Amino acid sequence: MRDFDPMTSFGEAFAARYDDNPRGDEAETLDCLYQLAAGGPVLELAIGTGRIGLPLAQRGLRVDGIEQSAAMVARLRAKPGGDRMAVTIGDMAAVPVTGEYKLVYLIFNTFFTLHTKEDQRRCFDNVARHLADDGVFLVEAAVPDAMYGLRGDQYVDAES
Repeated sequence: MRDFDPMTSFGEAFAARYDDNPRGDEAETLDCLYQLAAGGPVLELAIGTGRIGLPLAQRGLRVDGIEQSAAMVARLRAKPGGDRMAVTIGDMAAVPVTGEYKLVYLIFNTFFTLHTKEDQRRCFDNVARHLADDGVFLVEAAVPDAMYGLRGDQYVDAES
């Protein structure tokens, strides 16, 4: 996506309307994550406004987060329980957190805000540093052609 910069695209205006349009499968997402967490603790990459992290915490899991947008974190903090979550502001591909997690997850196609193979590798390396030996890293990503009406022959490798 040309002119999209994930580090500047999630400011106040975006954060103010983020929760207005849920996908509709949040309950199923929560059930899946809760099962995979095996009692936690849990780390959500790009935790945003806490749309998923807060309900997981309400189920009794310790949920920490990484989020690059201070505006999104401010929205999370304003919600009940949001002030009790440990959230580190920074780049999910690089920022260190303390501890080890049974589940680390990156959902709702957010993986693709990491535009380069190198950023994606750095993200996986960062997760590996914090994932318990018996932990799970879940990445939810839709097939781009289903989302954007693209055919396989239309893909262009950004590094070529």
